[in-house]
Amino acid sequence: MVSARKRFAALLAAGLFTSGVAFAGAGINITVDNSMGAVGGTVTIMYDYVADDSDDVGGFQFDLTYDPVALTPTDVSMCGNNAPATHTAACTEPGGVGNGTIRTLLADFAPPTAEIMPTAIADFGQFTFMINQPGTHTLTFTNGTGADVNAMPVAINGNNATITGNIVGAAGFASTPAPGSTIDLGIGIAVGDNISLFPAVTVMEIGDMALNVMAPSFGGTEFASTTGAFSIPNDDVVVSVDVEVNCTPAARGIRTDTMTLMNNSVNEPNASYDLTCIGLSPNIVVAPLVINLNGIIGMANPSDSFTITNAQDGFTFMASNASLAESGTAEISITDGLTNGTIDIDETDTVTVECSTAAPGMFTETITFQWDEPNPAGGFTPTTQDIVVNCEIINEIAEYVSVPAEGSTLDFGLVLNGSTSAALGIDIGNTNTDAVPNGTLSITGASIAGPDAGVFALVTDPTGDTFANDEDPDGTPDAEVTCSPTDGFSTFTATLTITSNDPDTPHTYPLTCEGDSDEGFDSDPPPGSTLDLGFLLPGMDTNGTIIMFNTGTTDPIAVDCSLSGDPELTLVSPTFPINIGPGASTNTVINCAVPSPGLFTATLSCNVTGVAGAQIATPSYDIRCTGAAVEVPTLSRFGLIALVMTLMLGGFVAFRLRQN
Repeated sequence: MVSARKRFAALLAAGLFTSGVAFAGAGINITVDNSMGAVGGTVTIMYDYVADDSDDVGGFQFDLTYDPVALTPTDVSMCGNNAPATHTAACTEPGGVGNGTIRTLLADFAPPTAEIMPTAIADFGQFTFMINQPGTHTLTFTNGTGADVNAMPVAINGNNATITGNIVGAAGFASTPAPGSTIDLGIGIAVGDNISLFPAVTVMEIGDMALNVMAPSFGGTEFASTTGAFSIPNDDVVVSVDVEVNCTPAARGIRTDTMTLMNNSVNEPNASYDLTCIGLSPNIVVAPLVINLNGIIGMANPSDSFTITNAQDGFTFMASNASLAESGTAEISITDGLTNGTIDIDETDTVTVECSTAAPGMFTETITFQWDEPNPAGGFTPTTQDIVVNCEIINEIAEYVSVPAEGSTLDFGLVLNGSTSAALGIDIGNTNTDAVPNGTLSITGASIAGPDAGVFALVTDPTGDTFANDEDPDGTPDAEVTCSPTDGFSTFTATLTITSNDPDTPHTYPLTCEGDSDEGFDSDPPPGSTLDLGFLLPGMDTNGTIIMFNTGTTDPIAVDCSLSGDPELTLVSPTFPINIGPGASTNTVINCAVPSPGLFTATLSCNVTGVAGAQIATPSYDIRCTGAAVEVPTLSRFGLIALVMTLMLGGFVAFRLRQN
């Protein structure tokens, strides 16, 4: 037995089951048979062996893989049932019983290795399976390797086989695609139109009774079928029925539903299929929907435009019967920018509107864009979008002027965090010297916007103020702004915008201020002082405290300290670096433990920075403590005699007590 195992190991090592090696000779052919049987019963699969005699085949191996849900091996021990007496078969299930693979290994385990004789053996081995599900299930031939008697590789070929599960004593249902599949009806169709797929499902009877199938049923109303109820008789001739499915999308986008084919089968009595189709409709966007035009009598006509787009988003359909209609005043006209009556996918058309300056006044017109939108009930429904055009033509003009001039920056400089700056102002006037006729300047609005708008405040709002013709700035601010920074290290920006009836409105002024901090540092004892922890007897220790303060009121400070010097002095707390909030303090505790008489010193060195990283202070402190010498009292001659007498008396008394 030991030599056989060694021979088997040598066969493995020699490359019997390796891959990627050039094969010699004609090789081995394994032919696996097909089989069929009843669901719930067992079937036996046989395989034949044929080899070219010149190969001197000494052994081979192959796997059959299967679907463990559909099939269960019940006996794989007969994989070498008709093997010659010289060879032994090892039948295993790699990965565990019922794990989807059965493996056949045939080899001569007793040296010297003999050839498999004869070279053609029918029904060489067999496997037994239980059929769990109806239908045709594949056994896949894989992992085939072979070797000759000299352990040289030999090619091995095999075929896939099938096991067909039949339903006995009842109707059986099968379909292509299988129940549970998703059926996509393909390309998109306009909302309200119909798209059909035939066949969507092909149904077969796989039992031994007639299969009766009800008409397809659906969860919603967008999918339907022209296929009615049908029956497939039990017959030796395979009969199938094709089922049609159609979709009428009620909205744009991906439409979904479920189709059920209820039947009398025992395996799929409620066969269901997921359905999808795509609804298409125009994706019309008109922008802007409101256009405001302003002009001066006798000057160039003001104009603007709006666009009509039909952007592709995966569900876009062309818009047909596109048209423009005007409803309003003759002072406003449009240039029809539609290229034709169809807005194709990804098409953008631009429509220009213009207002005449022949007469002063306020004019309004509504332009209606119309196109056909697919109707969920079929056909098309006219759809509209209105664009409103407002036009103001004036016969007088005002001219805004200010000190400082438009575009000037109001710079507040450094402002202490937590405080409000002094106001900076805009002095407004109406020069009105370069236009005829002239008019009164009216301030229609003032606002602050930008990344830090909340830091600034409009404390004097000029909205509603008027300035007569040729009224120059008078030295008094008409608009005033303040800055209240929210930290002591950032630069804050925003924009003051003033609007007026000047055609060149709006008028803007950049705003900026820089937050400043009052952060500061102090301590008790003051920086540069000596903290003396006093005199201590050896073996004793004591703590000393330095109280550190943030003298500021708005921002924290960062403090980092380290202690260097004699090891008898140690930093107890806190763990640096630390932050000290505005107006807060922290206790720095230092310990002295005296091991012997002497002077012990150290230095506490600190670095104090603000929240922006700027250095505020570099305080340091000398720390010291002293170990005191122990004094031993001395005795006079009479005192020494008295001490001896006392000790002797104590010894005598003790002796008497022991005697008694």
